[in-house]
Amino acid sequence: MAETPLRCLNACNGRGKCYAGWCHCQEGYYGADCSLSLDGQGRPQQLAGMGYAPAPGGPRIYIYELPPRFTTHKNLDKFDRPLYAHLWKRIISSGHRTLDGGAADYYYIPVDFRYLFGEAAQVLSYVADTWPWWNATGGARHLLLSTSDLGGCEGKQLMRIRNATSQSVWVTPWGLTRKHPRVWWPGCHRPGLDVVIPIPAQTPNMLMTPLNPKVKPMERNITFYFAGKICGDNKDPKSDTSAWPICQTPTNPLYSAGMRQAVYFHHSKRPGYVIVPRSRTYVADMSSARFCLAPTGGGHGKRQVLVARFGCVPVPVTDWVLQPYEPELDWAAFSVPVAEADVPRMHEILAAINDTALARMQRAVACASKHLWWSSMWGGLFGDDGRYDAFATLMEILRVRAAHPGTPPERYRLVDERFRRFADCELDDEPPAGVRLCTYGYDRDLVRLAPTPYCGWREYGKWGIPGGAICEGADNIAQCPRPWQ
Repeated sequence: MAETPLRCLNACNGRGKCYAGWCHCQEGYYGADCSLSLDGQGRPQQLAGMGYAPAPGGPRIYIYELPPRFTTHKNLDKFDRPLYAHLWKRIISSGHRTLDGGAADYYYIPVDFRYLFGEAAQVLSYVADTWPWWNATGGARHLLLSTSDLGGCEGKQLMRIRNATSQSVWVTPWGLTRKHPRVWWPGCHRPGLDVVIPIPAQTPNMLMTPLNPKVKPMERNITFYFAGKICGDNKDPKSDTSAWPICQTPTNPLYSAGMRQAVYFHHSKRPGYVIVPRSRTYVADMSSARFCLAPTGGGHGKRQVLVARFGCVPVPVTDWVLQPYEPELDWAAFSVPVAEADVPRMHEILAAINDTALARMQRAVACASKHLWWSSMWGGLFGDDGRYDAFATLMEILRVRAAHPGTPPERYRLVDERFRRFADCELDDEPPAGVRLCTYGYDRDLVRLAPTPYCGWREYGKWGIPGGAICEGADNIAQCPRPWQ
C-alpha cells in the first residue's frame, strides 16, 4: 500500500484501487503505483498488458522502490514543492523507466531531499544495502533531487552526505558554483556533473503571456522592469534613495547578495526603468518590457523563469550563479547577464543592444520559455505539445551526457546535432494530427484565451493528472502521447 494524499500516484495505473489516498494493489501487482508485476520467469515487468514501450532515444532510468516511510507515507499535501512526485510519474509515463538496473543510464532516488534532509543518510544506506548499483558506481549516475533554495547544500544534514554523493548528479534549482565572496552561501553546484533545473514558478493570469497565440502582443515600451521585494525585511525602501543604505533596517546581505538593493539604488529613477516593490499590473508590465531583472532571492531565484515566460529578456545579476539548464542551453542568446560590479553601468550595457540584436534575443527567449516550463506535467501555455518542455530538456541533457561522456556541457550543441536542434526548438518531426497538450491554469475566467482545452485541474488538484498533463485523456499511463519520438 502507498499513501499519496489527494490522489494516488499515477492513479494506481488501473492495477489497484485508490482508497483515502492509498493505492491498494490487485493480487500479483506491487510498487508505489501498482505498476510492477512478475512475468512467467519471475522477472519484473511494468504495466503488464498495457502496451508499455520504452522511449527509443533514452535515457534509461531505473527508479528505486523505497520503503513507504521515505516516499508515499509522507504527507505530500504539506509539500509546497511537489516536483519530485511529478518527475517520478513522468519518467514512467514517458517511457524512460527501465527495470533492468544493469542496463540503466541513470538511477532515480524518488525523494526530495529538501524534505528528507533528516533521513538523507538513511535513504542512501538503504539504497546501497538493497541494490548493487550505488556501490558499483560509487554513487555516480544517481539522480538526487533537492528543491531547496540552496540546493544540495541546505542544512547540516545534507552537508554531511556531500562526500558520499561526490559522484552523484544533484538536480536542483541552485546554480552557485563557488562560495559567494560576500554571502555565506556555499558553492554547491558542480558544472558538468550537477544539473540546474527551473522551478515550476507560477503567477496569476499566466495565460496572458504574449507568447500565447491567442493573446495580442503589447508594445514593449518599458526599457527595464522589476516588481518585487527589494529589501530582505519585507519593507519598502526609503523614500529618499539618494544615499546608501536604501533599506529602512540594516540590509540583509543574505537576500539577493544585495543586488536588488543595488539595482534599485542606481536605476529606480532612470527614465524608461520601472523598479517597484509591487505592482497590480505585473503580467502586463512584463509583457510590455524589453528587459527584466532576474535576481536571486534568499537563494535560487524564479524571475528568470517568469520573465522569459512573458517574452521579456532576463537580466541575471548574481555572480557565479548558473541559470536553469546553463550552460547546456545558450543563455547568452536570450539573456543579458550583468556582473555585480557592473550594476551601476547596467543602463549602458542594455543601451548598447540595438534593435536587431534585441529582436534576435526575443525570438530566442520565446524558445527558451518552453524549456523553462514543465508543460507536459502541469499543462501548456503556448499552444505547444510539450516536446521542448523542462522535463524533455532534462531528459535530453541526460541523453547527451550518456552518449558523449566527458564532454563539457557547453559543447553539447557542437557534438550532438539533435540536441542543437532541440535547444533551438527546431526539431523536424511534427506531432500527429490531433495530438495536443491541454492548457495550464486555474484562471477559468480566461478560458477564451486557452490555446487548447483546459486540463482537469479541479479533479486532481496541485498534484496534477496521473502521468502528467500530457496523459490527460489517455486510456492508460502506458499509452500517453509521445508525439516527438
